[in-house]
Parts: sequence; structure tokens; C-alpha cells
Amino acid sequence: MKRIGLYLGVLFAVSFATSVIWSAPVAAGSLMKTGAAIVPPAGFIRFCVEHAQECLVSRQQPEIVELTADHLAQLEQVQTEVNAEITPRINPSQSWEYAASGYGDCNTYALTKRRALIALGWPEETLLLAAAYTESGEGHLVLVARTAEGDLVLDNRLPQVVDWTQLPYRWIAVQSQTSPARWLKVEADPMTVADAARSLTPAAALR
Repeated sequence: MKRIGLYLGVLFAVSFATSVIWSAPVAAGSLMKTGAAIVPPAGFIRFCVEHAQECLVSRQQPEIVELTADHLAQLEQVQTEVNAEITPRINPSQSWEYAASGYGDCNTYALTKRRALIALGWPEETLLLAAAYTESGEGHLVLVARTAEGDLVLDNRLPQVVDWTQLPYRWIAVQSQTSPARWLKVEADPMTVADAARSLTPAAALR
């Protein structure tokens, strides 16, 4: 009986992961609905001390990228290459930094993907870091590409780019397009299997 229960549990987990992985990433979607400003993650604040040029920017009219075939190919290329180049490793210090030794956590993946897309010509204000809780309630960071077809996520937990509404995350906050140093609360929460009673800020979730 225990063996049957274990088998069913594994089968459910595999089925759930497959449903997320194979969900259509390029269907017309929506942009994250945001609200009031929220305290940025502490790791991001330390990152800005070291990389002020990437944080102290202000834009009055931010762009939204048209999701052409070339742009989609660039997103998929960066997603695949960075996921392959970096070996996942837990970071006890929770520091946010680019991969220097080939290892990193979710913060490293997101930052590296952002830098790679900027090098390909993507406007900086269309590449936003976003904090969330995973389906298990763990703090997580991803890169969001803001396009005319909706917000697309480059997540190190998945092999391909997906629409943000396809992920089983409880979204917490995302960078503002007008200022990367400003983080906004995500109001819309289309899919969630995390504990809805949790109310930690990104600073607590992603220190």
C-alpha cells in the first residue's frame, strides 16, 4: 500500500511538472498588474551598491518589445544557453551577482539572462526582475521580458520561455519599467498553489 501511494505521488508530481513545461509559451498574454511600491529584496540593494549604473536610471516612456520571430528566438537562445552554462548551487550568503565561476542560484540566472539580452539590443526597461514564491513556498527570482504579447518569463527551473500566467507561482513584486531601483507589488495572481496566507515582503523572501 505504501508503495502504491508513493507511486501515485511521484506520478502526480511528474504530471504537474509536465503540464507546466509543455504549456504554450507564446500565446497572447497579459502584463503583470502592479500596485504600490514595495521594499526591494535586500540582495538587490547590495547588487545596486556594486552596480549603480544598472539601477540609477529613470525613463518617462518605457518601451514594450514587439514579439517578432527574431525576438522570440533571442529569448529562447538566451534561456537555453544560460541554463546550460550555469550549474545550480545554493548560495548561503544570498548575494546577487553574475556567474564568475560557472555556479549560481536563481538570482545569478536572472541577472545573467538580463545582461545577455541587453547585449543583443533589448531595451533595459523591457527586462524586469521579478520575485515570487514557488509552489513549495520557496523564494524565487526570474527574469520577465515585457512584450506586446504579454510578460514572458525566463526561469532557470524550466527549459523554455513561458507566459507568466502559466507558472504556479505566487507573484510578489517586479521592477518598475520607469526605474529599475523601484519595485512594485504584483496585484494579479492568476495561478497559485502556494500558501495564500504568507505575507512576507521580497526582502524577506529573497535575502
